[in-house]
Amino acid sequence: MVADTAYYDLLEIHVEATEVEIKRAYKKKAMKHHPDKNPDDPLAHETFQAIGQAYETLMDPNLRESYDRYGPDGPPRGGGGFADEFDMFDAMFGGFGMGGRGGGASFGFDPAGRGPRPTRGHNTDVEYQITLEEAYKGKRVVMALERDRICKTCKGRGGREGMKMTTCGKCEGKGVMFADRHLAPGVVGKMRVTCTDCDGVGEHIRERDRCKRCKGKKVMKEKKRVEFQIEPGTEHGERIALKGEGDEEPDVPAGDVIFHIRIKPHTTFMRPTQSPYDLQTTATLNLSEALLGFRRILIVHLDGRGLRVESKRGERIIQHGDELVIHGEGMPVRGTASKGDLYIKFKVEMPGVSWAARQSEDSVQLPAPLPDLDPEPEKVDVRHLSPVRR
Repeated sequence: MVADTAYYDLLEIHVEATEVEIKRAYKKKAMKHHPDKNPDDPLAHETFQAIGQAYETLMDPNLRESYDRYGPDGPPRGGGGFADEFDMFDAMFGGFGMGGRGGGASFGFDPAGRGPRPTRGHNTDVEYQITLEEAYKGKRVVMALERDRICKTCKGRGGREGMKMTTCGKCEGKGVMFADRHLAPGVVGKMRVTCTDCDGVGEHIRERDRCKRCKGKKVMKEKKRVEFQIEPGTEHGERIALKGEGDEEPDVPAGDVIFHIRIKPHTTFMRPTQSPYDLQTTATLNLSEALLGFRRILIVHLDGRGLRVESKRGERIIQHGDELVIHGEGMPVRGTASKGDLYIKFKVEMPGVSWAARQSEDSVQLPAPLPDLDPEPEKVDVRHLSPVRR
């Protein structure tokens, strides 16, 4: 009989599961709940962390024995073999390559027994919106970021040199606490979390000893001008990481700034999800153009060029819903000089009621001519393409 089954329930395995079964279950659950695969799920990151903690505990014979006997809030069980759940995930899968972990920090274990301590500063996540034109042509971005930097007055100590520290009363100097957490739908267990009073340090700086500039926080806000490049062909959801430009913490390397690219919807063009390097759009023809052909600027592209298209008279009749493919006029393909294709779907406008009424008033007279072709725009690049296909 085990004292607690929350970790087993989270991985959906039996309490007598073998190491092979635990590893197989972890792979399945970690792939399913990875935050990068569930960007719209607010609990994805927390669930993924819980899965990693359950796996790390159950795969270590000593940790598993202590967990089975005392549960998650039993006596201290020592450190683990991985810096954090993402490092464990990468080690198992050989590097999943899903981009930055976003907002988190890497954690090791304090040899003094106070629990996890950061081995890398927190990442800074920034959502950055661009237009489809900017994704097509590329863009150089220059902006000012505010981030934490080590206080230069106290050099990250938080107070004067040689000061005395007081033990945190909330965590009793351990730096961590156990709190109830929603691990997964229908599963509640205790999770080890960083103490919010001492930020995992386990100690406090006395008021009289605190640095006058940073007020004992050890870091100060700082603004810096950063630059990065939006490459032509950038896709929605891409991440651009600026290494070491994130928040600093004492005795650990700075985190990264991760820009999450969001492309605004366009009024004319659309990128099909199954082929992100292609473009789709629509063009409207009047009835005379559909029947007799046309030669004119059909659309204005994302870079401002006018695309001239010709459908020769008598070659074929264009019907409503027919589609034309222009090769090499889609989005740039990253890392190459080529581009995807542009798909143009035609809409044929029928003459109005007034035109039809004129024909019925005098059936003896010849029908009125069809509307004239649209006037041709001037001062645009010329592009001649054919044929039209359905």
